[in-house]
Amino acid sequence: MKIGGITLKQIDSGQVLRAAGCGVAGFLAAGCCLDGRAPLTAGFLAACQPGKNAAAALCGGMLGAFAFLDFGPALRCCGILALVYTAVSAFRETSWFQYPLFRPAAAAAATLAVELVYLLQIGPTGPGLLRLGACTALSALLCHYCSLLLREAGPPKRRASREADGLRRRLRMSADALRALYESFGPPQQPKDENPAVIFDRAAEVVCRECSIRDVCWNREYVSTFNAFNDATPVLLERGRAEPGDFSSHFGSRCIHFPQLLAAINTEVTALLLRRQYRRQLEQERQRTRGQYAQLGELVAQAIAVPEAPAAAGTELAYDVAMASAPKEGQRVCGDSLTYFTVGSRRLYLLLSDGMGSGREAQRESLTTLRLLEQFLKAGIEAEPALKTMNAALNLRSDEQGSFTTIDLLCVELAERQASLYKYGAAPTYIKRQGSVRRLTSSALPAGLHDGIGVPPASRFPLEEDSLVLMISDGVADSVEDQWLQDLLAGWQGEDPDSLVSLVLQEARRLRHGDDDCSALCLYLPAGKQGRREV
Repeated sequence: MKIGGITLKQIDSGQVLRAAGCGVAGFLAAGCCLDGRAPLTAGFLAACQPGKNAAAALCGGMLGAFAFLDFGPALRCCGILALVYTAVSAFRETSWFQYPLFRPAAAAAATLAVELVYLLQIGPTGPGLLRLGACTALSALLCHYCSLLLREAGPPKRRASREADGLRRRLRMSADALRALYESFGPPQQPKDENPAVIFDRAAEVVCRECSIRDVCWNREYVSTFNAFNDATPVLLERGRAEPGDFSSHFGSRCIHFPQLLAAINTEVTALLLRRQYRRQLEQERQRTRGQYAQLGELVAQAIAVPEAPAAAGTELAYDVAMASAPKEGQRVCGDSLTYFTVGSRRLYLLLSDGMGSGREAQRESLTTLRLLEQFLKAGIEAEPALKTMNAALNLRSDEQGSFTTIDLLCVELAERQASLYKYGAAPTYIKRQGSVRRLTSSALPAGLHDGIGVPPASRFPLEEDSLVLMISDGVADSVEDQWLQDLLAGWQGEDPDSLVSLVLQEARRLRHGDDDCSALCLYLPAGKQGRREV
């Protein structure tokens, strides 16, 4: 609400009532006297939350001190209350304030400091020291119990639940708004090409306007002129410029300003091609922005999704995971990056990324891709929206730096015993089950080069005990020369995936002489085992 250009916040009646209650409680606590002292009001003030409530309790306590105590004890009580209020307000933003004993200790220390000075002035005695200890202990105890009561008297669980539901609803509305914004862009459209006739219209406007035979070319011989321009159009657009041979000899010999006309046509051809290029780039940016709104909406929707119930105990697959890498010959670091991790108790992810080229720069690109994608997945984002977002981000990086990375992502549902494999330009993946080897490939470009906002179709397959899934980088093998790898997997009878990945890398380097970075990531599902072992 605004009054005279000044914005006024609406008064929260609940806050006013709570502050008034703290003031009344502080006033009444001062009336609980012990030999002319009011230790309870100090403990209550320390228990109040700094801010409006504590200020109200301070004012109520001071008024109560002068109402129920003599002038001297009332002054000491006001001094204690001022010290307590200063302490809790000064330390409210520190980590000390979060300790449960901080505020009781502050109430006790303020009471002890003021009352001890008074006791030393009148002369310490045994009963006086006993009363001092009792007041100090009472202020600390009341602060402790009032803190518990005030905490319980805070927003009830139902209110917290309503607030959480309200936040979830606002986030869902935000996701819907982003989705609607994405849909408002409309489907992708091919930019309409400008009519090439504009080239000749503008060139003629410049050259033919003052020509002495203009009426001959554009009136009596109009059809001949039109045909000459029309026949030359496909050639000059393909080449990007016009040459004399593109036009008929009759037209070239008749035009008395042919060199000037040719130069003007070339100027307009260049302008037309630049305008076409600009429109294509504009449409690409439009679709990229459209896709980013869609991805952001999906991410928000994923973030507020209710988590699934945990799987029943004893139904998950046991698994072993092993991985190994080797750099290209002559390099000190491997440009491939690989990792695996679980999200909750039901889902296992295996990730392999191959950076462009080799060495430190390739490693940096692949590590960045893996780190960001892992953060998305661990935050509860599903694989497809996470991959869409990563591809869009890498597209922007590719525009600036000309770099890209492959992504090989295996998502394993342990309870359902199902797997989904996503590939952006990645090398083949091999599945060995019941003695037979199956190869999975994808024709998608690497992330950063893949156009559009979609995700390459996932390969989905069931998982069984006594089987394995092997993911590799293209430095090990590709879909053309991988028969040796299929034979190796078919003949392997071991149960240690670590020895398998070592054997794969050793054989790859022997056959290819280390011409590229090599990496292998193996998921092995042992038969008859309980639990899991991660190598």
